[in-house]
Amino acid sequence: MATVPRRSVLVVGGSTGFGAAIIQRMRSDGYSVIGTSRKASLTPLATATPDLQRLDVRDDASVAALQAHLTEQGFIPDVIVLNAGYGIAGPVENTPMVLAEAQFATNFFGLHRLVQAFLPAMRRRGAGQLIFIGSIAAQLPLPFQCFYSASKAALAAYSDALRMEVMAHGIKVSIVEPGDHRTEFGVSRAVVPAGADRAYEPQAERALALYAASEQAGPTADGLAALVSRIARTNRPRTRYRQTLLKERAALALRALLPGGMFERIIMAEFKIPRRR
Repeated sequence: MATVPRRSVLVVGGSTGFGAAIIQRMRSDGYSVIGTSRKASLTPLATATPDLQRLDVRDDASVAALQAHLTEQGFIPDVIVLNAGYGIAGPVENTPMVLAEAQFATNFFGLHRLVQAFLPAMRRRGAGQLIFIGSIAAQLPLPFQCFYSASKAALAAYSDALRMEVMAHGIKVSIVEPGDHRTEFGVSRAVVPAGADRAYEPQAERALALYAASEQAGPTADGLAALVSRIARTNRPRTRYRQTLLKERAALALRALLPGGMFERIIMAEFKIPRRR
């Protein structure tokens, strides 16, 4: 592996899963890397172990505190990997507004909060790179994970629009859309209760089991981490990257080829969801 100039990288959401793997890989590839976690503290960078600083992307004060702390410590990120996020699953009808809003508060508005905080300095320098970690769910929305899919679809559109705005200022923007991987993602998934009349059972419970099985059968986060490190070394990165399973690539191809109704019938058959009672 060729070494890279020692560039500074901030990985938002770095305690587990994709974030932890990205930190490890980029450090081994020669970057100076700081990650964030809600459970960490703001500590001097020279003593931070394992280089995690406290950040809650949902809180303006937390974002401002991190930015001020990094500036004071002389850490100016050249690359920001925006990875914070989690999932909720369950029927739309049963999902309380507070859970739906919380999903977007982290997966979408939380990352926008980081962009607004760090983008001005990148623009003034005339250089910088933003790498969003999205999801293939943005392109393949599935039943009983509506709000997760919607938040990632919003992030994909945000990335595309932002790139056109900041290109003239020397800032590169890409989004990585991974499919199912074997990480802690499923453990942290919030599950919406079935509801008193259980109108969407056993379909919702079966879908959740299928999601969990597919995630456990997926690859580890190492491949995605290597991809992110490679994107950061690319002079002209692509707008969108995907790290997907064969079945996910097949589903994307079918969605592009088939009429919408026919593709939906295939997905519903896979999840054994009846079209009519």
